[in-house]
Parts: sequence; C-alpha cells; structure tokens
Amino acid sequence: MVRRRSLMLLIAADACWVGVTVRLALALDGWRRSLPDAPLGLPQLAQMLTLMAIWLLALALCGAYEPRYLALRGRNLSLTMCGSAAATATCAAVFYLVPAWHTSRLSFLCLGLAGGVGLTCIRETWLSRRRGAYRSQFLGVGDPEMLSRVWKELAVALGTDAALPVISTAEAPDPPAGIRLCPRESALDALNRHGRNIVVLSDGVLPSAEAASILTLASFAGSTVADIFTFYETCTGRAPVFRTGDAWVFRAQHRAPEALAYLRKRLSDLLLTALLLPAAVVIGAVAAALVKLSSPGPVFFVQRRIGFRGREFSLFKLRTMRIDEVQEDGAWTQRDDPRVTPLGRVLRTTGIDELPQLWNVLRGDLSLVGPRPEQPEVVARLSESLPPYMQRHVVPCGITGWAQIHRGGDAGLDDVLDKVRLDLYYARHFSLWLDALILVRTFQMLLARAKPAPSALVARVAEALPAPRAVSYAAGGPGG
Repeated sequence: MVRRRSLMLLIAADACWVGVTVRLALALDGWRRSLPDAPLGLPQLAQMLTLMAIWLLALALCGAYEPRYLALRGRNLSLTMCGSAAATATCAAVFYLVPAWHTSRLSFLCLGLAGGVGLTCIRETWLSRRRGAYRSQFLGVGDPEMLSRVWKELAVALGTDAALPVISTAEAPDPPAGIRLCPRESALDALNRHGRNIVVLSDGVLPSAEAASILTLASFAGSTVADIFTFYETCTGRAPVFRTGDAWVFRAQHRAPEALAYLRKRLSDLLLTALLLPAAVVIGAVAAALVKLSSPGPVFFVQRRIGFRGREFSLFKLRTMRIDEVQEDGAWTQRDDPRVTPLGRVLRTTGIDELPQLWNVLRGDLSLVGPRPEQPEVVARLSESLPPYMQRHVVPCGITGWAQIHRGGDAGLDDVLDKVRLDLYYARHFSLWLDALILVRTFQMLLARAKPAPSALVARVAEALPAPRAVSYAAGGPGG
C-alpha cells in the first residue's frame, strides 16, 4: 500500500524534526538557566537520541506508521496526534526519573507543542504530496446502489477511476455506475490469498447475515474492514453527507462536545488573541486608513451572521467593496468579483480584512477556528436545501476553519455541500491539536498568496490610493 522508500523518508523526516525540537528545547533551557553554550557532547547526544527514540516508538505503537493507515488523512493525523501526546507524557516521566535531564516547564512545553504541531504538519505535507497513491484493492459488500453513491466521491479522493467490485446482498440486476458485481466464491478466494492488501467496505446501512459472514471472513484474512461512510470520512477529512434520490444520507452528530472541550477552546482563543492583538491593532489601523483614503464610505463592513447554536451576532470586517455596490443579503461573493476594490483585493489576499473579527473573538461571538458563520438569509435557504447544514453550528464558528484550508469561497450549492462535509468533520473531531494544524495551514496559505510578487501587492495598494488631489474495482476478484 505504501512503498518502503516513502515510509523510510517519512520516518527520517519525523526523526529530524524531533531531533531539532529536542535540541532547541535544551538550548532554551540552558539560556533560561544562564548556562554557557557547550558543544554537543556524549551526554547531550545520548539525551537527544533517547527522546527521539521515545517519540518515534510512541508514534509506531499508536499505529502512525501502519501502512494500511498511512494514506488515510483523517486517521493518520489523529494517530499522529495520539502518538505525540503519548510521547510528551513519556518524556515527562523520563525527565522526572532522571534528575540530570531535568528541564524547565517552559522548555518542556515548547518541546511538546513544537514536536506535535511539527509532526502533524509533516504528515499533512506528506499526505498532500501522495494524493491518489493509496495502493490497496477494494471490495464492497452490501447494497450496490448505496455503495455506488459513496464510491463515486471516494474514488476521486483515492485517485482511481476503477469500478468497485461488490458482493451484492440486495437485488441489483443492473449494477449502477462505478460498480461491478462479482461472484462471492471468487471474491472470497481473493480474500484468502491477498487479504492484507484488500480493504473491504460494507454499505453500513443494510446489515444481513450474509454480509456479516463475509465481513467476518475478511477480518480473519487480515483485511481492513470498515463501513464505507467511516472509510470516506477518515480518508477525505469530510463527513459522509450524500443525496440518494429524494433522500439524504448522513451520520448525525450523536452528542455535542463536552463542556470542558468548549472551555479549553475558549481559553486558547483568549490567549492567542491577546498575543495577536498588538500587531493586529497596528496593521489594522494602517489598513483602515488606506480604506478611508482609497474610496468613500465607512471603514468597517458590519453584517449579521448566525453563529454557535444558531445565535445571531454582528460580524466586523474592513470594507473591501465599493459603497455603491455593497453585497446584497444572501448573495455569494464570486471569484474575481468586480465589486471588490483594488485595495480590497489586497486585503482579502492577505487576510487583513478579517482582523476586526478578533473583537468578535474577544466578545465570544467567534472562535479563531471553526465553521465560517453565514448570513441569516443564507442559513435559512441552505437549511432547507441541505438538511444536515445546521449541525455545523454545534461548535463555535470561527475566522478560519477546516473547510477554509481545503476550499476557496462559495460560488454555488455544490461548493456549500462540500464545505458542509468538511465542517461536520471538524464538528465531530475538533481538538486543540486540530485547531493548531488549521492555524498553521492558514498561515502557510496566506504566505503563499503574498509570496509570488510582493511588488504587485504594493502596486495594487498604490492603484487603490487616490491621486494627490482626490480623497477563492474484475468480476473474478478485487481490483484497484
């Protein structure tokens, strides 16, 4: 499923990052204690190698290097986070048991945070570069119609155009698109011979004695067995939301996150906002002055939005459109929207227009990370068109989110449906680790937007300013 060379490169990258992180943490501890810089001797090298071994072993024991999981984005990232947490706890025990290796709390905190976030970013980069490289074969068990609906979307994420072979447990004289019916005997023979290289996907909706028997035999053969909805979610980082005829198929949020999770998220929002606020005030003040000089009208754009648990609030942004062509309520902003001013394009490209929303974070209207809030008219319309839509509001809305780092702006209902899948995935899996990953990816995206031609951004600002006088599977068995 994953080539040995690619796996070794991933392990090497993990080891290098952990080594660098450990070295920096030790240097920080020495600086805090006002110790003189010393060359890397045998004791320091032994400490670094021990901590690196602990970290890599924790990742391996948590399954982060298991080949069958390496191409599943959601599962692999969650295993990496679990391994990093286990490694951090083990390192704490080692520091306590070995007095000579005792380090300050600040250095240890930096080691844990930098190590975990860095490893998660390495995995995200590695997975992005290997998009479509999942080399397992697949076999479906269950209702061909249901499997077809999900496989159509899943095949795109897996980078394959092959039909999914299915052992049908329902009457299907004509298999739907993307599905090939295969005899039970030949499929079971393939499972016995190549079980560990086959992923068996059940429809997860219509259980039967025949399906249960096949899934049990697949487990005995060493195959990965999952219902196709769970597999889709772990592989794509999207919640399984599909339309079949006039019916919607989706997995509801079984229970809201615990109160402690909300408290941790709120405290982290306040801490990070306090750190960002000084720079945001300076940059925002300069941007506000440019907005005022570049076009007539108010500096801020205020709009009603629907947030956490359906509560309505006023969202603040720096104005990026001409005052005589303000966006209508419920209208989507189009790509290269002509209503946006030249300066507005710069502010949107760099994300500076979102800085006033830090005030919304301080007020508790928003979180730094979460599904983007929409206008009441949009929410009403989408809730009627997409029944699962409101489930995204079980967590606080945010300035950036899981959907924002995977997709651009909304230009139609199809874009919204995909964002709902991403938002529902975040709602079920949100954590401080995932929030940290989203913030890092957001920062990377902002840098990538501004990187190509800084002078072009300056030119756009100059263009926006007035003249001196003026004011987004074969029938015989499984196949890939």
